[in-house]
Amino acid sequence: MEFAKRSDSRLKNTLKKLYFVPNATLNTAAAANMKRFGQLLTGKESPAVLNIGSGSRFLGGSRLASGAVRLVNLDIARLAAVDVVGDAQRLPFADEVFDGIVCQAALEHVPRPQQVVGEMLRVLRRGGIVYVEVPFLQGYHPTPGDFLRFTRDGLELLLNDFSRLDSGVCTGPASTASWVAREFLSGLLCGFSDNRGIRRVTVFLAGWLTFPIKYLDLIFARRRGAGAIASGVYFLGAKK
Repeated sequence: MEFAKRSDSRLKNTLKKLYFVPNATLNTAAAANMKRFGQLLTGKESPAVLNIGSGSRFLGGSRLASGAVRLVNLDIARLAAVDVVGDAQRLPFADEVFDGIVCQAALEHVPRPQQVVGEMLRVLRRGGIVYVEVPFLQGYHPTPGDFLRFTRDGLELLLNDFSRLDSGVCTGPASTASWVAREFLSGLLCGFSDNRGIRRVTVFLAGWLTFPIKYLDLIFARRRGAGAIASGVYFLGAKK
C-alpha cells in the first residue's frame, strides 16, 4: 500500500513537470525598450531601479547594465526572485529613493492603478525614468485578481503626470489572435466547462496548437495599424 502511494505521488510529480503550455503572447518591444531605459539612467552612479509586480520573470531585464543597476524586485507574492513582498498601492519605501521604475503586466491586477501611479511618483526621484507595460486585448488571467484593460490612450492618460518619452505596442495583433484562439479552442473542446481538471487538459492541447500564431508579430507588431487590436501597450516616461 505504501509503495503504491509513493508510486502515485511520483507519477503526479512527473506529470506536473511535463505540464507546460507555451505563452500565447510575444513581446517584441521589451528588449529594445529596456535597453533604452538603461541608457536613460547612464550618468547616475549605481542607479536604484524598482521592479513593481516582478513575479518570477523580467522581460528585457538582461538589457539593463546589470553590474551598475541596483534592482529591487517587489511583488505581493513571496517568490524566489522577489526582494520585497508588498502592495504596489502602498509601497514600503521612503520618498524619492529610486532612479527608475519598471512595471510590466501588473497594473491590470490591482483594483486602484491610479494609487499605484501616485506611489510611483512619490518614490521616484525628480527626472527618474518609468517604464510600464499593460494589456489591451488579453484573456482573463487572475493572479490573484484581474480587473482592467488599457488602450494606448488610456495608459497615457493614466500616466499623464509623467513626461512621455515614448509609447506604443509591445505585444501585437498576432498575440491577440493567439490568445483568443487558444481560449476559444480550449472552450470548444471542453464545452466551456468550469471543471479545472478538464480545462487543464484542453488548455494544454489548445495552447500547443495555437501558440505559433504569435510569431506573426515579428512582422506585424511594428506596423502603424497594429495598435487597433494589440495585445499589449507600453509607456516610457520621466518624472517632471
